[in-house]
Amino acid sequence: MNEITNLMQQWKLDKRVVRERMYHAPTARERERWHAIWLLSLGWTASQVAEALERDPHTIGEWEADFRRDGPEGMTFVQSGGCPPLSTRSSKPS
Repeated sequence: MNEITNLMQQWKLDKRVVRERMYHAPTARERERWHAIWLLSLGWTASQVAEALERDPHTIGEWEADFRRDGPEGMTFVQSGGCPPLSTRSSKPS
C-alpha cells in the first residue's frame, strides 16, 4: 500500500470514492485535484501525474500536502487573485 492510500484510509476514503469525487467535483480545478489523488492512489509518481495532467510536479506535491493536512476539504478550490467576479464589480465608471 502506498502513502496516499494510507491517507485515504485516514480520511475514510477508498479509490472508488475518490474516483466518484473526481467525476462529480463542482469545478474543473477540483476535478483535476481529485484526479491527481486518484492517480497517486494507483501508484503513479508525482512526476507521472504532473506529466499526465500537464502540471508542475511541485503543484502535484502541494495538492498532496493539502490532502494530507485537510483531507477532502483540502481539494476545494478557493479563488485567489485575478479580477473579482462580475457581480462584485462596481457598475459605475471610475
